Amino acid sequence: MSAKLRILLINPPRVKDLPVVREERYEHRDVGSVYPPLSILQGAASLRATGFDVKVIDANGFNLKLEHIGRVLSSFEPHMVVARMAFDCQEEDLKVLQLAKATNPNCVTVIRNKIISEYAPLLEQTTRRPEVDLYLMGEMDAILPGLAKELESHISHKGTIPPMSTEWFVGVPGLAYNTDQKGFQKTLPPFLMDVDAAPFPAYDLLPSIAPYHTGVFQEDFAMIQTSRGCPFGCSFCAYALEKYRPRNHHHVTEELKWLKKSFGVKNVLFFDDILALNSDRTADLAHQLIKDEVNMEWVCCTRANLTDVPSLKTMRESGCRELAVGIESGSEVILNNINKGVTKDDIRACAKACKEADILFYGMTIVGLPGETEETWRETINFIKEIDPFYTQFCFSTPFPNTDMYPWYEKNNCLNHKDWSQYSPLAPVPVVRTEALTSQDLVRLRQMAYREILFRPKYLLSKIRLNDPLWTLKGGWEVAKRGAAVLTGHDVR
Repeated sequence: MSAKLRILLINPPRVKDLPVVREERYEHRDVGSVYPPLSILQGAASLRATGFDVKVIDANGFNLKLEHIGRVLSSFEPHMVVARMAFDCQEEDLKVLQLAKATNPNCVTVIRNKIISEYAPLLEQTTRRPEVDLYLMGEMDAILPGLAKELESHISHKGTIPPMSTEWFVGVPGLAYNTDQKGFQKTLPPFLMDVDAAPFPAYDLLPSIAPYHTGVFQEDFAMIQTSRGCPFGCSFCAYALEKYRPRNHHHVTEELKWLKKSFGVKNVLFFDDILALNSDRTADLAHQLIKDEVNMEWVCCTRANLTDVPSLKTMRESGCRELAVGIESGSEVILNNINKGVTKDDIRACAKACKEADILFYGMTIVGLPGETEETWRETINFIKEIDPFYTQFCFSTPFPNTDMYPWYEKNNCLNHKDWSQYSPLAPVPVVRTEALTSQDLVRLRQMAYREILFRPKYLLSKIRLNDPLWTLKGGWEVAKRGAAVLTGHDVR
């Protein structure tokens, strides 16, 4: 009888002292937030439910270095090492697999990045690297159990594993790899996880939840998904056109209560691509949170045209503090160019409804989208002033190579380069220009937007609450930090 398979799942270290998010809907460096490695915890839970010996290292969350990972590799001696990778941190993140191979040459190394999985040239290039044995082509918790079962069948009774053969895995869906004889290969397409059958993420495999925080929640914070996928086709999005799979509301509230009881979680980010396809589903979820007495504060992202006042008021009653909404642009021309499917009137109505429901409206915009000019950007700034979000994020357009808008930049000679390490929307320098604007113009326009929006007297006064000095202090500090980052050329959220 073969020995039990040992599996180590790793969220690699931070990069250039910045935290990194490596998830199915967000795969790049971040600023000001440290998220739990949700997909790794989902994969670990799915593996453990199948009976495997699993360990998790969140080097990003706990700010651990490669040396720490090396010590765990030596002591645990995993047969399989699984890691996630951020698109702009490929070289740094692959060092984890290089270290695994140096520690145990026979261990099977597995990597996942959604963007790369959908861009054939880079996928094939990555699978040719000696430290990469297998590439996951879909959700970790859907693919890993089948992969692990196959691998375990090749372990000797002494617990050792022979040098890997890719022939072992030809029947396992959701894999890509390279062979000396046949070159680049893919197995059958991966299946999608049944979101109601998935076990709760393995938060218990972390030392604690202490490191995790966002700009809104500084402690006692975790993430869950109430759904997976987004059927909308925004051309700038690297995570568009995925089948939408909502979870049963009671299943969601059971996970929330488990997080609260087991780990002291009080604040939650619903890390969905899109919370719901209509306001009714959102309201039903909020009603379930109230009915089951979850009593947590939460934030989420959604589209402006999928909200209304009644649903938002129910969300607020259930604990919703902030709604992040993709504004993208204040120009209808640009919104049409990117296939947004949302109008300025939709956004106006959402911003107004949030204020009526006492929910903070967090607006996200993009400078440098196809067709951007000085005039369209001025429309955006004026529109932000009109709807007056609680906070507005201004990102540079970043055409990841799996997006529908990437060919536009390539065709119109508007890509500055293909140095993927610079492809982060939060970076201080854009990787694109437009037909009308240089990269330097885009930097100037973003700085102008932050200055005009952040330092308006009306906006600054909104951060003052005479009955809450701590709120006022925190708000003023955040404004100061963001303003300083913009003016000094640093990454800014």
